[in-house]
Amino acid sequence: MDGVQIPVVASETEGRAGRAEGQRARTRECRLGAVFTQTTVDKEGWPIRDPDSTTCVGAVETADEFGYRIYTEAWSRGWEWATAKIVIGDGAVWIWNLADQHFPGAVQIVDLYHARQHLGDIAALLYPHDAAAKKRWMVPMKDLPDHGRTELLVEWLREIAAGHAGTQPGLAEEIGKQAD
Repeated sequence: MDGVQIPVVASETEGRAGRAEGQRARTRECRLGAVFTQTTVDKEGWPIRDPDSTTCVGAVETADEFGYRIYTEAWSRGWEWATAKIVIGDGAVWIWNLADQHFPGAVQIVDLYHARQHLGDIAALLYPHDAAAKKRWMVPMKDLPDHGRTELLVEWLREIAAGHAGTQPGLAEEIGKQAD
């Protein structure tokens, strides 16, 4: 699941606040979801999506409305029979809330692109004025999820959060997006 801002005509944003104070809204959020199956792995053990198994849903609607849309699609595709149930998202709270509500017990995974983005945000909080230090910190961190070592990444992030508890606003919250 994910969401993306799409440009719309003025009548679609009537009465909505814009992203910048004093500006009218120019976009609406389109929520999107893909449901697919994965029953095989490659030679290295990485999952391979089953060919032609993907169906997509999407609409400009509230998170609650979208929750029922993605839930209906997953259930019509046999969600209840899946042996491993996984929800992939970008780390947004609305996605995890929908996963908890409609897919209780599913493993919740931050997608690789957004995981790297969150790691970059953490690096910026740790080294706000040192671009070289940010880069040195990022290299080993981003390699961990690339090589399936997420448990070690989470362990390191929790240690970092504990070591900076109360000293850097926003750090624990940003780490929580990765480590939870």
